[in-house]
This record gives sequence, C-alpha cells and structure tokens, in this order.
Amino acid sequence: MGRGEEASGGRQRDSTLGDAFEALLGAIYLDSDLETVRSFILQEMNDDLTGLDEEPLEVNPKGQLQEILQAISPRSPVYELISQEGREHEKTFSVQVLWENRVLGKGSGRSKKQAETAAALSALQEELWTKPDQVKLP
Repeated sequence: MGRGEEASGGRQRDSTLGDAFEALLGAIYLDSDLETVRSFILQEMNDDLTGLDEEPLEVNPKGQLQEILQAISPRSPVYELISQEGREHEKTFSVQVLWENRVLGKGSGRSKKQAETAAALSALQEELWTKPDQVKLP
C-alpha cells in the first residue's frame, strides 16, 4: 500500500478491504476448490449472517424513500449538497433531501453517497411528507 493511500485511511476503506478479501478467496479457490472457499466464507461470516436474523439491515434507504414518495407524486426526491468541510482526503459532506419544495431530511458522511444515505434515513424516520402543515420552501 502506498504512503498516500495509507495516509488517506486506505487500510480501513471498505472497498480496499473488500478487494483484499476477494483476492484471498480467489487464492484459496486456486489452491483448493469451491467447497473449501464456501466453508471459509461461512466460517468467517457466521457472526454477520447470524446478526442479520436478529437485526435486519436497511438495505437501501434512498430507494425506499423514492418508492414511498413516488407512490404519492411522480416527482423524485432531490439530494442537495449543503456543505463540505475538511482537507481533501478527510472531507465531511452535508446533504439535504428535498421533495415537493420541502426539506425532508439532512445527513452527513465521509462521502456524498454516505451523506445522501444519512439524509434519506433521516427523512424515513421523520416522515415529513405525511404532515401537510409542514412549511414549504419558497
């Protein structure tokens, strides 16, 4: 891993860890067979798989929000960047989700995608589209 990647948190980045795990699975497969890889995956992921039964994940908050809102109106929600702060490799993004001239939720994250997901989760929790007295933006 290069110094720049190391300095920007590359060892903790989900995509980097996912790529390394995929490479490990490929090496196991090439060295043995598919059944060995299957056993390894099930062993390594046992706690995560067990946790899914107990606490289901909100898989796609942006998609869920869009489905709910489009059942009411043909307009899709819009995600608007409010701010971005921090150094280039340590930015924090703040986003709001707008629909029908209303701010339904706000969120922040280390990437725009994370901030949009957080805004969608906020909107799903608040359910402001159900409150007709909610003040609309000019």
